[in-house]
Amino acid sequence: MRTTPTDAPRDDVPTSAVPVAPAPVRAPATPSGRSPGTSPGKSPSKVAPVATAPRRRSVKGPLVLLLAVLLLAGVAGGAYWFGWARYTTTPGVLTLDEAAATAKLEDAGLDVALGDPAYSENVDPGLVISTDPGPGGKVLSGGTVTLVLSLGPERYDVPDLSGRTEDQAQDALAATNLAFGKSVGRWSETVPEGQVIRTSPKVGTTLKPGASVDLVLSRGRKPLPIRDWTGKSFDDAKAALEARKLQVTVADQQYSDTVAEGDVISQDPATGTLYKGDTVSFVVSLGPELVEVPRVRAMGVEAATELLEGLGFVVETEQADSYLGLGFVYSSDPAQGDEVPKGSTITLFLI
Repeated sequence: MRTTPTDAPRDDVPTSAVPVAPAPVRAPATPSGRSPGTSPGKSPSKVAPVATAPRRRSVKGPLVLLLAVLLLAGVAGGAYWFGWARYTTTPGVLTLDEAAATAKLEDAGLDVALGDPAYSENVDPGLVISTDPGPGGKVLSGGTVTLVLSLGPERYDVPDLSGRTEDQAQDALAATNLAFGKSVGRWSETVPEGQVIRTSPKVGTTLKPGASVDLVLSRGRKPLPIRDWTGKSFDDAKAALEARKLQVTVADQQYSDTVAEGDVISQDPATGTLYKGDTVSFVVSLGPELVEVPRVRAMGVEAATELLEGLGFVVETEQADSYLGLGFVYSSDPAQGDEVPKGSTITLFLI
C-alpha cells in the first residue's frame, strides 16, 4: 500500500509517543462521481479536501466600462458642440430700419442678408417685418440672418381702362391684382360701342388686392327718334329738338293759304332716327300772302272788278245806302290801303 510523504514520521517526535494511523484508502470513483459504498442522497461521512489552483482576476470588465464612459463623454461633448456651443441666439430686430437692424446683428457677430421684401398691413415701409432665423432662434456663430423689409400695406391703383374692350379691361384688372365686378352700359357720343367709358371707382383710386372694379361700357351714340311737326308751331318744334341736342334750321319761309303763319309747312327729315348734333331743317309758313287793297272809289264797277280780280281778290257788289244807279264805286270793304290775304273777298258798294 502506497503512502504520501505526510505519512513519514517527524524527526522531532519520538515514534514511541505518537501512534501512526494507517492512511485512508480512497475508493475508485464510480461513473456517478460517488465513492463505492455510498448511496444516492447521502454524504460520505468524511471527504478529503481537494487541492485547487488560485483563480486569476479578469481585466476585461473595467476596460469595457472605461470605454463606455469615454464614448458617452465624446457623444455629450459632440452634442454640446454641434447642438449648442457653436450657436448663438438671433437678436430681435423687428420694426427696426435696415441700417439699425444691420448694426445690431453685426454687433452680435452675425452677417446680414436681405430677402425679398413683403407687404405688411401693420409695419411701415422699410422696416423689418421678419427675420430668418426668427428672434430668439439659434444661428451659427458668425452665420447669416436674412432680413425681410416691409413694403407697407399691399395696395393697387385702379388703372386707366378707357377705350379698352371689356375683355381687355378684365385682363388689365387681373394683372394689377384687382377683381372685375360688373359692366353697365351707357350711351356715349364720343366712345365707340363696346369700349370702356370709365370705371367705378375712378382711375387712380387705391384699393386692397382683390377689390372689385365696375366698368361703364359704351352703347354707342344714343338714337333720337323724331316726330313730324308739319302743321305745328315751329317755335315748339325748335324748343323740343334743341332740348335733345339737335340742330334746328329754317330752310325757307313761304306764304300759305292753308298753314297758319309761324307753323311748319314741312321738315327734313320728316321722321326717323337721328343722333345728337344732327340737323333738322324746316319750311315755315308766312301765312296767306297779304295784298294791299287798291283805291277803287269813283271807278266804274267793271273797271274796279277787273283790277281787284287781277290782284287775286274775289269781288262782290252791293248797293250803297245812297244808291242812285250810276254804276260807280262809292266805297269798298276792306277799305283802300288795308292788307288782306290774297284771295280774300272785296265787297264794292255802288252808288
